[in-house]
Amino acid sequence: MDREELHERIRKLLFSSSALSTSFARGEFRSVFRGRGLDFDSLREYSPGDDARLIDWNVSVRSRRPHVRSYREDRSLSLFLVIDRSASMDEGSGQLSKADMALLSAALLGHAASLRDMPVGGLHFDLGTFGYRDPRRGRAHVLALVDQGLDQGLRQPPGQAAGQGSTGLAGALGTVSRLLKRRSLVIVLSDWRSPGWKLPLAILGRRHDVVAVRISDALERGLPTSGGFPLLDAESGRPAWAALGSRGFRRAWQDFWAKDIGRIHQDLAECRVGRLDLDTDDDPARSFLEYFDSRRRRFP
Repeated sequence: MDREELHERIRKLLFSSSALSTSFARGEFRSVFRGRGLDFDSLREYSPGDDARLIDWNVSVRSRRPHVRSYREDRSLSLFLVIDRSASMDEGSGQLSKADMALLSAALLGHAASLRDMPVGGLHFDLGTFGYRDPRRGRAHVLALVDQGLDQGLRQPPGQAAGQGSTGLAGALGTVSRLLKRRSLVIVLSDWRSPGWKLPLAILGRRHDVVAVRISDALERGLPTSGGFPLLDAESGRPAWAALGSRGFRRAWQDFWAKDIGRIHQDLAECRVGRLDLDTDDDPARSFLEYFDSRRRRFP
């Protein structure tokens, strides 16, 4: 997708941003770990109707009366977008590739956050380099962040020389952990087909509220029943031939993707981060609205 087409699609999606922004304001982004995305304020005695999950049992035992923790809204929370631009993200069987969907989602989320005056930052990455932007306020900054994903040259993060440290998704997550000093809502847009990301993701999730967005395509669920075409593994460069008339090949293809997706889901669950599955045919605005609404119901 070129820059002009991307901007046109963004304009068509942005009418949904006010609704998504309202979801941000209501608190659907609140953390699932200690404090749920809010700053600790004080302790007080338990009152009927208080959330039992907020009881401080140590204080309650010492005082022999139940006490609950109260929190105030953390208005300094930033949105930080981690956008995968590696070769496998160029796959796509329809109008959009996985990379296109990642950029559209980033634009939608960034614009929604900017309507709530949340600082927005981001990091684009591929196999060998990063493109980094500090969290700042304003829609112009969000658009520049998205446009950076279309540029060939990416700027290295502060304090990191070109080629320094690990690369790919694992390196990107480690870089975000190093650079983000204050708690943030971190949304990672990737197909998660890169090795070594589990430990860096778990570490990132201990301090920040992380949502892992797994972007997929219809070809990962099945293939046509006739024809054939040459394949080239986007990450390794190895050639192969897809014989679509072979029932065994189609079955092996489906089994491979089912196991790979199951592995990704299991690893994400063990990292204790939020997860959203997003297909290249999905409406990203609806998907994110439904996701944040479900979080609101689980963590009122």
